[in-house]
Amino acid sequence: MRKVFHDLMSGLREVHIHKLLHLDIKPGNIYLREDESPILLDFGAARQTLTMEAARFQPMYTPGFAAPELYGKHSDLGPWTDVYSLGATLYACMAGMPPQEANQREKEDRMGEALTRLRNSYTNGLVDLVEWCLRLTPAERPQSVFRLQKELREQTNALGEQALAPQTQAPALAPAERPAVTSRFLTLLRRRDESIPGAGID
Repeated sequence: MRKVFHDLMSGLREVHIHKLLHLDIKPGNIYLREDESPILLDFGAARQTLTMEAARFQPMYTPGFAAPELYGKHSDLGPWTDVYSLGATLYACMAGMPPQEANQREKEDRMGEALTRLRNSYTNGLVDLVEWCLRLTPAERPQSVFRLQKELREQTNALGEQALAPQTQAPALAPAERPAVTSRFLTLLRRRDESIPGAGID
């Protein structure tokens, strides 16, 4: 799962480099090729907003995966907007359902409890990463996909080093990191993890 999202971020970085935002990242807009590399689909909501002083358009978004600034008419959009949706998509893989809608969170935020429950099944680092992406204030999120990808890569490398370290006693079972949402993207992820022993934390 980590590798798929790392590769997905590489593709999204290219989108941002070309001064575009996707603005509708969600499981249904991600497809896995046979070699398990992800493709980001449906740029119908994309707009050239990175170089615009004030974007003025009716946003297209999916509740639960949309950042709170997409609900406002005069909010500044940027890479951090797509970062929120990446975090929401990763959360959906982990929890089996979308996160609470952003506009509802601004009234009564229940995501803290939801993320705490995930710590029973996933590494703290991965849950912290999702929490970082899902912060309601744009300035508190990773400001670029590169920054988010760097953090994910460092976590993955650390897990690899732990797996290779000599063990003096039987190692504790690592928390599972398995997807559970039934879109084509997430169904393929689940099949991959179930068919490869120990692949759940990749």
